[in-house]
Amino acid sequence: MLIITDPCELKAPDIYRQARTVASKTSRGGDSHWYRMPEELPWQWHLWFDGGREVCSAVFSKQHQSWRPGPTLPLANLTTGEGVGEILGELISTAYFQEKPKALGVILHVADEFGLAEIAQAGEVTSEAGDDFQILRYNLVDDPREVLADREVSVEANTWRLLPFWGAAHGQARCAAVSLSRTREAFLQKLLDHAEDLRIPVRVAVTCAPVETLAALPLLKSHLEGGCLVAVSYYKFTVVFAISPAGELCTVRSLSHRGSSQVPTGFGDILWNMALGAELAVPKVLVVSTQEKALLAVAQELEMYSISRQPIQFELLNLEEHPALKEVPGNRPEFLIYDSMAVEQVSGGKAPLALTESFRSLWRGWARQSFMDTARLDQLYPTQRDLRVLRFSSWFIYLLVFALIGSGGYGTWSLFAAMNHPSWELTPYQMKLTQDKHTKLMVEKKEIDIVTRLLLPRSRGWVTVEFLLQLFPEDSGVRLDSFVYNAEASRAPAATKGAKPESAGIDRTWIFKGLVKPKALQLLSTLNSQRGLSAFFERVAEATGDDACRPEPTRQMTIALTQGRNARFSPQASAGDLAREPSLAFPFSFEATITQALTDKDTLSLPLDKPF
Repeated sequence: MLIITDPCELKAPDIYRQARTVASKTSRGGDSHWYRMPEELPWQWHLWFDGGREVCSAVFSKQHQSWRPGPTLPLANLTTGEGVGEILGELISTAYFQEKPKALGVILHVADEFGLAEIAQAGEVTSEAGDDFQILRYNLVDDPREVLADREVSVEANTWRLLPFWGAAHGQARCAAVSLSRTREAFLQKLLDHAEDLRIPVRVAVTCAPVETLAALPLLKSHLEGGCLVAVSYYKFTVVFAISPAGELCTVRSLSHRGSSQVPTGFGDILWNMALGAELAVPKVLVVSTQEKALLAVAQELEMYSISRQPIQFELLNLEEHPALKEVPGNRPEFLIYDSMAVEQVSGGKAPLALTESFRSLWRGWARQSFMDTARLDQLYPTQRDLRVLRFSSWFIYLLVFALIGSGGYGTWSLFAAMNHPSWELTPYQMKLTQDKHTKLMVEKKEIDIVTRLLLPRSRGWVTVEFLLQLFPEDSGVRLDSFVYNAEASRAPAATKGAKPESAGIDRTWIFKGLVKPKALQLLSTLNSQRGLSAFFERVAEATGDDACRPEPTRQMTIALTQGRNARFSPQASAGDLAREPSLAFPFSFEATITQALTDKDTLSLPLDKPF
């Protein structure tokens, strides 16, 4: 069996070693069922007992929405824990489920005790929290002595959970603490130990059966007009819940049965006083039980009280004959709040009583509070995130070791291959021949590189023609009188001390002179900026595929544009005059010089070294 020590008592290296042990010997790192609540698991085992001879055992398959009677468990085994391993083995087989369970949620419904304890300053605490009981609920779990009115309680023998009264009037107690003993935790702990050995996720919970029955009331009795008292009769006690006319829970009392009687002493007086406290116009009581004898005994008691003392209206609800519990083993209403179909029925608003704040809160989780602090058990183990990080770190360590071994092996192989290379056996004469051959090849490579650079296309005639067509498209209104294109090497940069220039740049110049109309004048104006000039050269490069025209950081482009009026322009010139002298139709003259300077750092610069 895996022995776990509280991490608060360990040092960091011991915590790491314990986490590695948990990761290797359990399935907590890869199975998310370990971190879910029992009612969330698809496979559930429900145990209900009221102190009688029999324990109601039922299994629920959440996937198939089916209830079945569970394995038989004697009442004594809940204390001794005998036969837990055998029962767990049956449950994780296909004996009770259609498929083999991968996890198991065990819920213990306690119906043999129901104690109530007073909350210290409950009204002040809840009013400051704005009727939100969550803070008080968590404080009651963490430190009951600071919340309960009785500071001398034993936290080793009992456990408490909060039950709010959402319909309590002003000045009345707004909540109470429900108390259960911890005698059955030993049975559940043995169950958890066996599950750890089998590496099967088992999640447990201890719940209060009367509160669960109260939560199931909307499915048992959908309407409670005018409010009433709900008396749930068990083997050892009767719990009375006061429901206001608005359907809210006002208060609760636990009444013990004396001797073999199935009716509490002074039952009529207690019900009458509770009805007055709940401000019920007509004292009405709904008696709920699965025992017909208990219902008859209560009916006789209330009839005698109505005749001799005060009139009380009552209604008997026999759970054994209720249609909502027909498929539930033992006709237990406590199991209904875990049935998905029942949850859908309540959330769908089919039961008007379920729309009240009290029953909405009960179904949201207040009725399923676990009286066993499993959170402290879970804190002993690393979280799923911690185990995943640990697994990733283990993989990373293995990868690092593999990389180190691979690097060492490759280095050793490389050293062995280098030491056994044939070059180690060369004579001085052979080494000189090899060195001379290498020098010769390097010289030839340099010559080839220089020739290749010299033969690069830097200036092409047809590209120059395309340059003109891209600058002055057809029917653009331009009469070109002269065009000069020149490409020459620029002056080589001055040699710095100890460094000789390797290449020289190239200056390319396009000179245009002619006459233009206003439309073409706007075309020339777009080139009179660096952005427009770069866009024009890019367009020429795309049209010709000539990289020499493509703008680069090592290429500088400038334009000098001069515009003027054509002295020979005549707006009254006839068609015959224009045929004889076309220059009469152009109102403007222009002269433009476009220069592209390729620096010595450009890929098309001219190498200065001789190729041969």
